[in-house]
Amino acid sequence: MTFEFQQLIKDTNKIDLEDICSSWQWCLTDQKSVALVSSVGDIFLVGKDDTINWLDTSVGQISKIANNIEHFEQLLNDEENIDNWFLATLVEQLINNGKTLKENEVYSFKVLPALGGEYSVDNLEITDISVHFSTTGQIHEQIKDLPDGMRINNFKFIP
Repeated sequence: MTFEFQQLIKDTNKIDLEDICSSWQWCLTDQKSVALVSSVGDIFLVGKDDTINWLDTSVGQISKIANNIEHFEQLLNDEENIDNWFLATLVEQLINNGKTLKENEVYSFKVLPALGGEYSVDNLEITDISVHFSTTGQIHEQIKDLPDGMRINNFKFIP
């Protein structure tokens, strides 16, 4: 099987970007647009200062990864970056196991790594893209100020 970069990203022209960002507004104030959406439900954003920032929904953090879009495009030539940012090895395993995405789906963690979940094929499932971003955004907003390792008993989801 030939594995291509296009299998690691979603077509942003076919996504309601306002919808997927809505549950993440609490941490997107310094961002001006979406550059890419990954098949593992992360967003690569263009900051107000034109930097490229990675919203990693598995841990609920935004990290600066490139100085500008040109720098980001150069960094995308590095296989280690591709595997780190897009979980390429896991996505390839999922695809090889017949788990392919529809237009409105992403691979989403059953148990977020921020909550102790593993970065493994067994901990990923196909999820509606809107559900993924809504759920992860709400969870991370609720736990953002908690100390590492604190036991969490429940979450409140807003439909």
